[in-house]
Amino acid sequence: MGSELILRGVEVPSHTKSIWSALALKEAPSIVEEIHLDYIEAGSDYITINNYAVTRPILSRENLEKKLENLTIKSAEIAQTAVLKSKQERVKILGSLPPLQTSYRADLILPEEEMDRQYSEIANILKNKVDIIICETMASALEAKCALRAALNTNMPVWLSWTLHGDKVNTLPSGETVEKAFAELKGLEPDAYLINCCAANLVAPSIKVLKEVTDVPLGAYANAENITVDINSSKSKYAEERHWDSAVKINERAYLNEVKQWIKEGATIVGGCCRTRPSYIKELSDNLKT
Repeated sequence: MGSELILRGVEVPSHTKSIWSALALKEAPSIVEEIHLDYIEAGSDYITINNYAVTRPILSRENLEKKLENLTIKSAEIAQTAVLKSKQERVKILGSLPPLQTSYRADLILPEEEMDRQYSEIANILKNKVDIIICETMASALEAKCALRAALNTNMPVWLSWTLHGDKVNTLPSGETVEKAFAELKGLEPDAYLINCCAANLVAPSIKVLKEVTDVPLGAYANAENITVDINSSKSKYAEERHWDSAVKINERAYLNEVKQWIKEGATIVGGCCRTRPSYIKELSDNLKT
């Protein structure tokens, strides 16, 4: 959503210093709806409401934290309107439990008790306004645990998705392995496990790992880039910087080829994250649906 808004001329401020895609809920809601419709038209079975940047810590950057509930509900209503206009009954709406602070920064997560409180607040706003709650772009085991715990308490369908450490296979930005992150969720099981917001060619190894430890459906939605794995020349500490140290943009056909590898390893839910456009989803839909 964020990168697509930018490509359509909508102001999207910094995701590290401002409110990123949340600004569009205030200033360009019709474009948010248009984007949802375009993804549905391209073949999406699932769309995620534009609440990824609607958290108290992020909104507080512009003194908007009191608008948390209002903006979350508005993001859900925009997606609902898009689905109604599309007349596509197959489409399910996901609500996001995202990183509360800057994405990919496991070092910035809040204390566990505070994460529990804030994730519960968002989850309760989302309850019965979406079809599925997705805890996404989780950068550490603890962050994932807190988000998942809050989501499961709504008694709604829940998906959980981790992001990876830039150029490192099976490694979260926290430095924890996917296996360790999975083990830390003992007693908390979502309806699906996914990998997201990373290079497309990093996904398949993590799907393979998850396939060995769970029978729950697996999936992924990556960024429109491939990277060089474990580049020793990188001096960057953080996941996002390591990603861009070697990222190479890939087109729709190349992305499809990566997704086929995910499916080969066991993925049954596939889609797109940053910089994948409706054309990428159309490529997947045209070639993978039977």
